Amino acid sequence: MPKPIFYFDHLTLWDKISMTVYIVLTICLGYYIKDFSGANQHQNVLFGYAFGTQWVAYFLNYKSMRNLKVYFFWLAIGLIHLMVYFYFKEHVVITDSHRHGWYALRNTIVLLLLYQLLRFISAKTQGQELVCPSGNTSYDMFDDRRLTFIDFLLFIVYVAVLIVLSMHAHSE
Repeated sequence: MPKPIFYFDHLTLWDKISMTVYIVLTICLGYYIKDFSGANQHQNVLFGYAFGTQWVAYFLNYKSMRNLKVYFFWLAIGLIHLMVYFYFKEHVVITDSHRHGWYALRNTIVLLLLYQLLRFISAKTQGQELVCPSGNTSYDMFDDRRLTFIDFLLFIVYVAVLIVLSMHAHSE
């Protein structure tokens, strides 16, 4: 019997590893930056961190995030990113050419919400969970099911929004 679209389940080993690695990475990044006064010098690192989160959340954790325990963890990360964005906006003097990194932080929560919308669309249009194309194969990476046109279309929507938001953050 398939699971409902919204459910809580036990964390898998992958969930625990990915969450732990992300927390450690975040702590290391915080140590690297140390304070926000040198934010101009750390823009590419901040952008890579934000973009990497948004990329990995969908591409490696799309199956894990079906579990609301995991999704809420990533949503909390998105809220933290948003709080850091507002902190930068209020307290840090950033030159126009050096603010793309912290602007990208505001995209995480939008992309996580988009992920849930795409899941809902996938479930309603094809009666199957959202999956992610993997490489040159016509099967998804984790569910081992054949990809459909809708799967590719939803994947393109996510990637397009990710790129547009990232370019917007980079150009502001």
